[in-house]
Amino acid sequence: MKKLLVMAGVAALAICTATADTIKDGSVSVKPGRWLWKQETNILAIPIKEENIECLIPEEARITLSKLARDLEEGCGVDNVRSIQGGYLFKLKCTGKTKGEADASILHTDTTMKINAKGSATVGFIPAGFSMKADATYQGDCSTAEIAKAKERYLRENPGAAAPQ
Repeated sequence: MKKLLVMAGVAALAICTATADTIKDGSVSVKPGRWLWKQETNILAIPIKEENIECLIPEEARITLSKLARDLEEGCGVDNVRSIQGGYLFKLKCTGKTKGEADASILHTDTTMKINAKGSATVGFIPAGFSMKADATYQGDCSTAEIAKAKERYLRENPGAAAPQ
């Protein structure tokens, strides 16, 4: 599920009309279970496509946009977060290893998530255009083995967290 969360942090391109008010952060809540993730990223005009299925446990089913950005890469954050119907518009800003900005949107229900991003990044010393679109859809319950593996990963990535039930 980390890839789902990471890619959600890259989300961009305004889809809906935003409200004038901005908030510091936003959060996304989805249904725990098996999720199918389809994504296409373009940087330096090179398309990269990915598709995978991951198990999302209840402890990971609600996440802030700031955490999504940090999961993308250390040094990434969000700014100018605006609530829209069904999601958020925001600016993704990265100042770490990869430097760049993207206008981002994330739209979701409890069983779907759509992400779009468009902006620019610096690859080495080369400025490059960047775009990304992703769709995630709920596929049903995780198997017992998938849940055990996801819980083990969650505890490893969140030292000090209570063991998920």
